[in-house]
Amino acid sequence: MSVNGTSAHAEKNWLQFRGSNFNPVVSDAKLPIEFGGDENKNIAWRTEIPGRSVGGVIVVGDQVITTTSTGMDQRRIQLLSYSSKDGKQLWEQEFVARGRPFCHPTSANAAPTPASDGENIYAFFSSNDLACVNKRGELLWYRSLASDFPKAGNDTGMSSSPVIVDGVCVVQVECQGDSFAAGLDTRNGAILWKIDRPSKANWSSPTSAKSADGKSWVIMHSGSDLLAVSPKDGTVQWKIDIGCSTYSSSLAVNNRLFVPAGGMTAFDLSSVGKEPSKLWDENKLNSNPCSPVVFEDRIYAVNKSILICSDIYTGKVIWQSRIAEGSVWSSPVVVGGNLYLFSQDGKCSVVKLGEKEGERLATNSLGDDVLGSPAVVNNAMYVRSVSALWKIAE
Repeated sequence: MSVNGTSAHAEKNWLQFRGSNFNPVVSDAKLPIEFGGDENKNIAWRTEIPGRSVGGVIVVGDQVITTTSTGMDQRRIQLLSYSSKDGKQLWEQEFVARGRPFCHPTSANAAPTPASDGENIYAFFSSNDLACVNKRGELLWYRSLASDFPKAGNDTGMSSSPVIVDGVCVVQVECQGDSFAAGLDTRNGAILWKIDRPSKANWSSPTSAKSADGKSWVIMHSGSDLLAVSPKDGTVQWKIDIGCSTYSSSLAVNNRLFVPAGGMTAFDLSSVGKEPSKLWDENKLNSNPCSPVVFEDRIYAVNKSILICSDIYTGKVIWQSRIAEGSVWSSPVVVGGNLYLFSQDGKCSVVKLGEKEGERLATNSLGDDVLGSPAVVNNAMYVRSVSALWKIAE
């Protein structure tokens, strides 16, 4: 890790939403600037997947893991593994959703990004079904949180992705009904703790951070609060009443916490046993709905089609650049100093992150909608479009 939370070496795994370190940056990897189009330039392989998914992918060793939902009302939910080498399917596990599979037409029951601890894989679905399999695809346990909490869910669908911290799978299930966050034992799916959350729809995902004394925290936010809990027992370490985005997620880098609230608000996590103090806020640094990324003392946020670059120490906006066309749901990744951002229509803007401006180097099209965030491993980018899985590499 560098002083700015940037990967010093190309990632070997991409274990959860926004990468293993929650900051989707790989500084020394190399990706093609141009890809896709009618000629399928720099597309190493493409694998069609039945059904629909709007979640991202993870990479565990030589496996690319994704989910899909098919059948009537998308009640059939699947966890699938593909070879990173050639895109051939390695295994699949299929379940029948026990919770509410209904969602907005632009979404899917397969909306959250899976997570892994490097050994097992944890797949969460909008229907609040949670499954754990090993790397051979063998089912270890299955938990229907909708059976435990039948009023959890909303008509537009859930999409918060799980996180794995210290042997605990943490899920954030916030809605107008049974609204809660919970920690489940990764060994058997037992609920270790549950805390009530505001009864309002929230699609942001939890993240992880270290306290100043080295303890793990799970950070989560809603439209009315920001808090840190212990992953082992759910004890609230601190809580701040602040209205945050219900779409994009927070990011912790080197004792700083960047929260999509009032634009963007930065907090200091360096004090032991104290509620974090506010460092700055910048209402121009609006990150909605995709999540921010930090690279070399700068934080980048996407507001609709505008990429905004700010100083991480002051929040001052350094430059803004229009880089995308259409709506954006996928969070950006930074690879080798270039930012890659997919819009919903499957077009990817590649932007060189300069000192005074962002230079759009290319706009590439996959010809299929993309709402999930990509994964970058070993000089390759893996992208889940709604109906296919792609490997992009030179």
